[in-house]
Amino acid sequence: MSYLSITPFFDFARMKLTNQHVHSASQTAQITLEPDRHYRPLCHRCGQRAATVHSQGHHRFVRDLNLADTQVWLDIQYRKVWCSGCHGARVEQLSFCTAGKRVTDRLARYIYYLCQKLTVKEVAEHLDLDPKTIKEIDKTLLQQEFGATDYQDLRVLAIDEIALHKGHRYMTVVLDYLSGRVVWMGEGRNSQALDAFFEGMTEKQKATVEAVAMDMWEAYINRVQHHCPGARIVFDFFHVVQSFSRVIDEIRREEYR
Repeated sequence: MSYLSITPFFDFARMKLTNQHVHSASQTAQITLEPDRHYRPLCHRCGQRAATVHSQGHHRFVRDLNLADTQVWLDIQYRKVWCSGCHGARVEQLSFCTAGKRVTDRLARYIYYLCQKLTVKEVAEHLDLDPKTIKEIDKTLLQQEFGATDYQDLRVLAIDEIALHKGHRYMTVVLDYLSGRVVWMGEGRNSQALDAFFEGMTEKQKATVEAVAMDMWEAYINRVQHHCPGARIVFDFFHVVQSFSRVIDEIRREEYR
């Protein structure tokens, strides 16, 4: 006799599938998951095994990947545990969903992939989710993938600023000049902004910086000379020409007067 089961599609660690219900009219399916008592719960914050269960019977509805055209919602019954490492009550760790999030990790990764091909609005319409949710998921996973600064093999740097909004709000951008890779970005265009970048570098890494290309902004010049005294400072051609043009214009005005 053949046996059909949807369990392989919801093979979530330390949880067991107890119920399923399909709403044909709304094209949604609800899957109920309960903790598997064969496993001791883990603290979601530190990952340590919990000695005791603080409370149970908590519910959370989480969106999962669609099955064909059907939206899948997980009714997750979870526990709060007492963690001796964190010295407090914590939500138990779920292998498939980050605590506090309303989508599973695999749906979040799917959204992140779609955002590389489509706009936030198009992804939101495709999955019937709030655009703010899509944007926040994309931002979080971008931060996880590219948030850590890679200071390896930096020999020639380029430093510039970009305007964020009207009102003279800027961000400092540091690039690997040889590869064009954006290494770091920080708010502001002052000494503190550039200090934040150099604080993450070791003295050995600072010593390997041979040259830094930038405009003639005094704050940048000062901090580069402070952190990388052996590096050559190279002013970009555009700002050099711009400065010469200002001098020539002033001489013309003086001659006219």
